[in-house]
Formats: sequence, C-alpha cells, structure tokens
Amino acid sequence: MLDADNLGKIRDRVIKKGFPELMDDDIQIEYSDLDDALFEYGELSEEGSYIEVDLSMKETPEEVIEGGLAHELSHILTDKKEDKNLTLREKLAYKFSATYRTLDERNTDLLVIIRGYGNQLLAFLKYAQENGFPHYKEDGLSIREIETLLSAEK
Repeated sequence: MLDADNLGKIRDRVIKKGFPELMDDDIQIEYSDLDDALFEYGELSEEGSYIEVDLSMKETPEEVIEGGLAHELSHILTDKKEDKNLTLREKLAYKFSATYRTLDERNTDLLVIIRGYGNQLLAFLKYAQENGFPHYKEDGLSIREIETLLSAEK
C-alpha cells in the first residue's frame, strides 16, 4: 500500500528525473476521495500547486502512479510557462473551445513521453480503462497512439 509519504517520494523522484524546472515549486500531493477522476491538479498560489490522487490508487503499482503524476506535472509545467505568455484570446479559447482543450491534452501527453514517462503514462491509461474510466479523444493521446510512439523510439 502506498501511503502519503510514499506518494511524496514518487512525486520527488518524477520531478527530479523528468521535470527539474519544478524542483523549487511547492507541489503538495495527497490522497483524496475524487468523484470522477483518478488525479486532479490545481493552483494553490503563485508559487505552488496541488495534486490529488484518488484513494482507490493506494493499491496500484508505482508505475501507474508515475504515469498519472507525470501527466499532471506536465500540466503544471505548461501552465507555469504559459501563464505569463497567454493572451486573453488563448485563455478564452481554452475555456470555451473543446478543440483547444483536446489539443492541450494531446500536447500534455506528448510532453510526458518526451520527458521519459511514456511507458508509465501507457500503464496509467490502461489501468484507468480497466477500472471504469473510459478514455475519449478529448482526453489526449489514445493507448494505440502512445504504443505507436513508444515502439518508434526503439
């Protein structure tokens, strides 16, 4: 069973290996009873963010946690970089355009793969699907797309 301390250690390891730009950021992580997601993230302050992991994830392999965590860290990193550069038009496009949000999710998954966590993302998506969380086009890259990208790396 993964307790809160283990969750923090996994967060630190993933940040150190794949997202070193976030090493100085305050990113809180904890288990929470989420209604319809396995992971959620948000902003705490200008200097910090939070990631919540559903309680059902306590028994999952670390690789699955790493995949979901890398996805959320990619969002945090992108938000941090873009927050300073987004125009009002881009902010409105994200809020009101499903196409823009889909593109953002796909780019987030690509960033996870580029940062070295593609296999973990794949494990997370398979776990999510097996546990009743269907993956739709607007959620990002499909399992088949990720498998294709990962096989091209070899």
